[in-house]
Amino acid sequence: MTRNFSITALCLAAGGWMLPAAAQDIYRCGDSYSQQRCPGGTLVQVDDARSAAQGRETSVAAQRDARTAEAMEKARLKEEAKPVQVYIPPPKAEDPVQENSRTASGAKAMKPAQFTAVSPKKPGGTQAKKKKAKKKAV
Repeated sequence: MTRNFSITALCLAAGGWMLPAAAQDIYRCGDSYSQQRCPGGTLVQVDDARSAAQGRETSVAAQRDARTAEAMEKARLKEEAKPVQVYIPPPKAEDPVQENSRTASGAKAMKPAQFTAVSPKKPGGTQAKKKKAKKKAV
């Protein structure tokens, strides 16, 4: 019983506290609005012409929009927390510069499957000469 009484008292107190806010005068002072009179300000009528049902619909819609906005924010933060994926372009099929070049015989130059470095000198040729030069010097 005391619980029902305290809830009722709380609702009445909250309702009484809100009534003065609805009765305040609003003044238009140039391009802004204020609760205090200003020089040259005009009194603005701010009566709410909505019915109680329309007010409840508006309140429910505002709560629904707030829940949707909160869910969207959580989804955005979750998406931002993911690591960024790096874009690596796929390898090109053929180089267009080599594709258009032709050899002296008129045939297209073939691109090798893999690069192989080739030395213009025979392998081991320089070391053999160095050994011979050392033997002569001794």
